Amino acid sequence: MITKRNLLCVKVKEKLDLGRILLYEPYKNILVNFKELCIDVNAKDFDPVAKVYDGLLSVPSEIREYYEALLGVTSYYHHSQGGRGKYIEKKIASSFETCSLDIELSKFPFWLEYPSLHKKKGIFTQQGLSSEEKKILRTIEWDWLGNRDVSTDVGSIIQDEKTMVLVELKNRVDTGGTAGRREIWTSEKFGIFVEYFKSNKKLFRKSHKEFSLAELLESFGIENFEIYIGVLFDTGDNPATVQSDKTNGFYSSSKQGFEYLQNLVKQSSTIKTINEDPENLQMELGLSYSSLKVKIGALYGNDITLKLFRKSFPVSDLLLLRYDDIWLSQLITIEERAVLLKHQKNFTTTFLGLLNRDRDLRIKYDAIINSECGETELNAIVSYLLNKYTPIFEDKILPAGKNKAGYLADVIQVLCAAEA
Repeated sequence: MITKRNLLCVKVKEKLDLGRILLYEPYKNILVNFKELCIDVNAKDFDPVAKVYDGLLSVPSEIREYYEALLGVTSYYHHSQGGRGKYIEKKIASSFETCSLDIELSKFPFWLEYPSLHKKKGIFTQQGLSSEEKKILRTIEWDWLGNRDVSTDVGSIIQDEKTMVLVELKNRVDTGGTAGRREIWTSEKFGIFVEYFKSNKKLFRKSHKEFSLAELLESFGIENFEIYIGVLFDTGDNPATVQSDKTNGFYSSSKQGFEYLQNLVKQSSTIKTINEDPENLQMELGLSYSSLKVKIGALYGNDITLKLFRKSFPVSDLLLLRYDDIWLSQLITIEERAVLLKHQKNFTTTFLGLLNRDRDLRIKYDAIINSECGETELNAIVSYLLNKYTPIFEDKILPAGKNKAGYLADVIQVLCAAEA
């Protein structure tokens, strides 16, 4: 009847790795706001136009409160975008020391000179930098001379291989559309790099000395430059493959983009093809004026982490962290708010009221938070409440079809996640 949930936000934040903190902070903000929706009738209101548009004035009376709660909770959730933006990129970058995100071509010198600072800025934004770090950023010695900048989602500088790897990510094989996929290879991303290699145009300046892209990389000891499109998953939660991209994705658009690059190289007197695999969308290029080796291609699933980190690391393990915070809290909040709108009280307000009046309960609540919602502590607090206060947890405030002990346990766990 009582189920211990796998909640991230009951854990001690200071003990979490950076990848989980990236989820913890936005999750916690959502949970705190969900708590307010559970205890305050006025936490969400609808203006007269919204009531008409959303059907609140015409919904049958027997489900009116539930429908209003459903609208209020889900509308809040879908507007709470904090933390979702670039989560995948931040999670990947946080997983390995050599990796960073938001790699702008114009900022290559900054990344190469200050890789840790570049990574910190990408994950925490400029607001997360110290005054001294911001000063370094402001006073960087390198000038950008190019006319077209280009950014890539994530990248690694692998010092022992003298290699820079860039990856433009797509979450699934069907993400981005045909034009979006093709443009990564052509005018928006890879094509810009190839054009700069083709022309050997001066793009950077430091102390009156100018550098092309190849010259800059060589000056920092980089001998290999690799840039890829990385498709993480198929249309399910499985690592993507070339075949799944052909079947359900935009492989044909990538193939068109690959052929575009092939033609660019053929027209160039400064770039030659060393190796290519058109079926798997891979090419290796050499430059007539430099010893730099260039690889361009497509990566799928686990090959993305293998290229970025030079280690075998399943993308499913890296990215698909399975926690119950969001789905559980959202469903509990809908139920609790519906009851609150109908009866002006619910299990959440009842429990919080008892906390104010019962020190033994407060001690048990503290124990469950300290245990990160341990199963023993969870069973103990639910048993205590139902043995001592069963009449207070009235059947009318128990959602239909719910087991009292199991539902109370879920309410307490959601509260713990919001308050821990």
